[in-house]
Amino acid sequence: MGRISYLNKIKANYKIKLEYLKYILLSFIQKNKRKKVINKYRNFILNKKFTHDFFSPNTYDWSNILREYKNIKFNYLEIGSFEGISALYILENFSKAELFCVDPWLQLTPNSGTSEGYEHLKMSEVENNFDNNLFFFNKRYKKCKIKSDNFFLKNKVEFDVIYIDGSHIAKDVLNDCKSSWKILKKNGIMLLDDYFWQNYQEIEKNPATAINEFLNTIPNKFIIIKLTKFQLSIRKI
Repeated sequence: MGRISYLNKIKANYKIKLEYLKYILLSFIQKNKRKKVINKYRNFILNKKFTHDFFSPNTYDWSNILREYKNIKFNYLEIGSFEGISALYILENFSKAELFCVDPWLQLTPNSGTSEGYEHLKMSEVENNFDNNLFFFNKRYKKCKIKSDNFFLKNKVEFDVIYIDGSHIAKDVLNDCKSSWKILKKNGIMLLDDYFWQNYQEIEKNPATAINEFLNTIPNKFIIIKLTKFQLSIRKI
């Protein structure tokens, strides 16, 4: 399903649709700049080990969305760290960031009833890749091998930036959004991955349904920063 059609199907509000159209236009204008930034990060991770690189296409947008944090200390939380490719981007490009990386690294199976996309991978190897990829930054991040709901129950820290890229199941996404919002500082930024992820035939099971439901619970408390082909970013006001 095309992205515009999908936005209509999930009944995204007009502001989200406008942001996506703006993104499409700017992407064409910024094509060369975007390619340069993405390739720079891909070259940086050449000596790292990843089974998938879903993240590098986001680097140009992140460099703009997070530019205010470039030279200041801030707390960064990500829900779903996998092999560390997003955490590595923050560690490399934001020297004063302090990271919390939350992931249970639980093994999934093809007959588990989910469609996460990595059921065939050995999660012990994925976790090992995470450890090795981030080894040289081990004093700047905290690895939290725990389910996100348990992390939120124990956590006492507030965050400036939160990246949600854990479960793709709508109810999990909704819980992660709501819990993250409570510990996101005022003027903080939330990056929501997989807005256009459509692996479930039942549209209400996909992440965008949960994200839209979450946004409906916080009217007038956020502004949309950007909607790309992959992610929605918002600021808490």
